[in-house]
Parts: sequence; C-alpha cells; structure tokens
Amino acid sequence: MILLGWLLHAFYATAIAYLLSLAFGGLADWISVAALIGGTALAVKHARAFSSSHRELTWNSFSQGGTGIMEVVLFTFLMFAGLRHFIWLFYRVDHGWSTLGINNFGDLPLHITYIRALANGISFPPHNPDFASKILLYPFGPDLYNALWESVGVRLPTHLTLTGIFALCISLVFLRAYASWWGVGAFFLSGGFAGWNVLARAPLENSHQNVEWKNLLLAVFITQRGILFALPAGLFLLNCVRKHFSGEKVLTKSQMTILGLVWAILPLFHLHTFVAISLIMAGCAFAYRGIQGVKGLLTSRMAMIAYLPATLQVLASTEFLKKASVVSVSWGWMAPQGKFFEFMIYNFGLWLLLPAVLAVGILFRKTDDKRALWIEWGVYTFLFVLFFNVMLAPWAWDNIKVLIWPYLGFARLGCVVLEPYIERFGGGVARAAVAFALFLSGFSVVLWSVSAPNRTAAQIYHVSELAKAEGALADVPKPAVFAAATTHDHVLTYFGRMRVVGYEGRIWTHGIDPKDVISKLKSLMQGEGDWLKTAHELGVEYIYWGPQEAALYGADPKPWMTTLKNVSRVPDHAIYLVK
Repeated sequence: MILLGWLLHAFYATAIAYLLSLAFGGLADWISVAALIGGTALAVKHARAFSSSHRELTWNSFSQGGTGIMEVVLFTFLMFAGLRHFIWLFYRVDHGWSTLGINNFGDLPLHITYIRALANGISFPPHNPDFASKILLYPFGPDLYNALWESVGVRLPTHLTLTGIFALCISLVFLRAYASWWGVGAFFLSGGFAGWNVLARAPLENSHQNVEWKNLLLAVFITQRGILFALPAGLFLLNCVRKHFSGEKVLTKSQMTILGLVWAILPLFHLHTFVAISLIMAGCAFAYRGIQGVKGLLTSRMAMIAYLPATLQVLASTEFLKKASVVSVSWGWMAPQGKFFEFMIYNFGLWLLLPAVLAVGILFRKTDDKRALWIEWGVYTFLFVLFFNVMLAPWAWDNIKVLIWPYLGFARLGCVVLEPYIERFGGGVARAAVAFALFLSGFSVVLWSVSAPNRTAAQIYHVSELAKAEGALADVPKPAVFAAATTHDHVLTYFGRMRVVGYEGRIWTHGIDPKDVISKLKSLMQGEGDWLKTAHELGVEYIYWGPQEAALYGADPKPWMTTLKNVSRVPDHAIYLVK
C-alpha cells in the first residue's frame, strides 16, 4: 500500500504543518520536520487498514492488467508520457529554467511563488504573494506540502518532479480501480474530434489550440497542482464509499475514520473537487440505499469527522462566503453564442454519445443493480448539466475541474454496463476499436507533447537574471512587500517574494479585482504625483527596478530614484527602500 500511504502522508503532513503554522505564526524548519515525520508515521498505520480489504488500490493489482495487450499498451504509453513531463517539469537548459509543456508556462511560476513564500516563513494565515494586501484564499495545500520539502533542503526541481511521479502512479492505479481502462483513458487521453485531424496528417501541435475541453493530462493534471492530490483522493473516497453502500466491501470504523480525515482535509487541496465529490458520494449512497443511504452518509463516522474542518476551510477559502458572488450562470459553459452544437461536437466528439448508449445498455441489462445504475446515470447527467451552466469561479474554464467528475462517472458506467457487451461481441478487437474511437484525439496531442523539448518547451527564467536578483535580494528581509512589474515570470516569483500586485491574468481568476491597485502601482513606478503617499497606500516596503520594470514603465529616471536609498549592490537590479 505504498501509493495510498504516500497520498495519506501528503494529506496528513500538510494538515499538521497547517495547524502548527497557525499556532506558531508561520512555517519553520522544525515544523516541516515534525509534519513530515508525523504525517508519515500516521499514514503508514492507516494505509495498512486498507491493505487486505482493498487490493484493487495496490500497484500489484494494477500491474497484472485485466483486459489484455490493449491495457498494457495504454498504461505503458501513459507512464512514459507522464514521466517525461514530470522529469522535465522544471529543468535547466541553455542558460535558463524551462518546462516541457507550454500549458505550464504561466501556472508553474505561481506555484513556485507560493511554495517558496511558505517556505520563507510568511506569517499565517498567509497573505497572497501575488496580492500582498489580501489573505491567500487559493487552496494552497499542495504548495504547502512541497514547501515542507523545500524547507528541509530538498531542491525545487527534485521535489516537484517526485511529487508529480507519485501522483501519476497513484492516479493511474486508482482510476483503474474506479473505472478500469475506461477511466484511465477518459482522463489521460481525453479529447473530442480536435485531434482527429492527425488522420489527415495535419500538424499535431495545432490540434487542441481552439478547444476548451483540452486534454486533461496536459491542461489540468500537470499544470493544476491541486489536481495531483485531489484526483486520487477523490477516487479513493468514491471507490470506498460506493463499495460500502453497495455492500461489496463494508467499511470498518477505522476505515471510516481515515476516509473522514481525507474528506476533511480535501478542501485545503482543491475546493472544486471537494464540492463535486461530496455530491457524488451522496448520489452513490442514494443509488444503493435510497434516502436512508443519504442519511447514513450524513450521520456516518466519516461525515462527523469531516464536518467542522471542511466547513472552516470552505469559509476561509470563500472569505466567509463573501466570495460566493463569483458563482454565476453561463449557459453552455464556454460555447460561443449560436455555435453550441458545433462546440459540443468538436470538443467532446464520440463521448457525446456515451450517455445515450449507456441508457440503452442499462435498459436491456438483466441484473439486480439496474436501479442503482439508473440513479448513478441520473446523478452524473444532472451534475454535468449543472456544472456546464453554473460557474463556480470567475473564469468559466475553471469549471473543467468539476466537470471531470461526472465525466469520469460516465466512464465508470461504461466499464460496468458496456464491457459485457464488448466482451460478447468482439472481445479484445472490439475493446481496441472502442479505445481507438474514444482516445485517438487525446493520444495524438499527448504524443506530440512528449516530442523533442526544443519543439514544445518554454523558458520561464533566465539564469543570469536570477543570479543578479539573488544578489540584489541578499540583504532584504524575506517577508518584505515589493512594488515590481506585474509579469507572471518576474524574478521575485522564483524566490517567493511578496508583491503588491502580480500578474493580472491569474489574480482575477482568484476572485480579486486588481485594476485599482495596478493603476496606483503604475503611477508609483512612473513617479507620478505624490508617489510616496501612493507607496504608503499600497503598503510598499521596497521598489524593485530591473529589466522588466524598465521595459514596462520606461527606462527614463524616476523621481524616487534620487530620493530613496538603493540597498542593492548588483547592477541592473536596483532595490529602493521606501521609508
């Protein structure tokens, strides 16, 4: 149970570090050590509680396969693709730090900022390193976990890569346990008709540029670090809860306790997943036990453990529900007006037919679980339609993080309902044909993504600029707040330093309107009016002036350059102390 042990270790260590950091005002080295040791000890003990009763959650079960050569080929390709992306997630090449996937170009600097800001010991509850006047509402559990390793001296590229590899392995195993090869392919090789142009020998690199339902491996799993933890955690909860209420594997009290702890900590890692998983668990309970099943879930040991911590985290992430205003209606998700059907076909392809095919399959099914399958089908259909029209974040695309759960639910039903028909009418050949039809698009784009790095990689930081910035920052306190350029890849992001305001393109997705602050920052940086008063209003302690600032605000001398003291000893990277 090494994989489950790692997941529990990550959750427990992060929760321990969070509580100790709140109690002592910030993350310290001793807290990181205590959290890693305590989380590991507890995880080993709890993983053993599932070792004998849930063998499907082990690597041994995964490696044995179950549907022949097609499954072996599928898993081998995905292991290769995943390992390549995570080994090349953040690497040094040609005088710079780069990432293999272009989708990660904007997200990775954000997470590096959070990781290193937390490791720097910023006060708890932490302020947003990209918007220093606000408490960090973003679920930062994944970055706090990596900050523990950063704090004890593990190199940034190393712990980023190892976290990704462990998450990849456990996600493959848990997806297979939940929905067999259907679930594995549905997530990692998702795509509609966008990638089918490979059959016409069209350039692969352009196949997913104009779709919103992008390949989930490249656009969600690798880039959205919360999904690395939330996907396997959600699958763990769903797999165990469904089997409990169906009577297949009734949970013991100790197992209920463990699931309750995972459920309780989940909002710290990914709030969207917490919402979706909670609804689907209630749906599963109703499918097998009716209204009594829902009551049983809500009054269960796991629910009692989860209620208080989960509620507090939801309130903290929504600023005590003040951010509930970000919830809005957007009919048809990201579909352009008047082109809904074209959008659906191009984005989802043959997957659009799956719910209807499943309904027919359930209709002609002659087993005792027919009623439960109908209810499950109804739950997934309702939730997909709901999250396709009700947005849970300012950026509508973010709803893909909740849409994946009913989507994976349909994949599970595909495995349960359609697999017997596939076996009866063609076996391995029919299975391969279905996989080809459903996964060709995702396969084509993932295949291109693992090509030579000089074709797909993007440089984030230049080594020489980082070296200069490190020298300039040597005498500046780590909690200091900077006025600096609002670029996503600023050198300050690499060192986890606080900015008055960072990249607008990602701040607004967190429910923050930065326009007024950005306007004041521009006025300050250009030395307009009473710039010192503006600096004090913004809470600026230092003004950073490097190549990006000169490019954004003009290279001409500013009034404050002759008034404020430059505490940097590095040319081209000045740091002015605001008194």
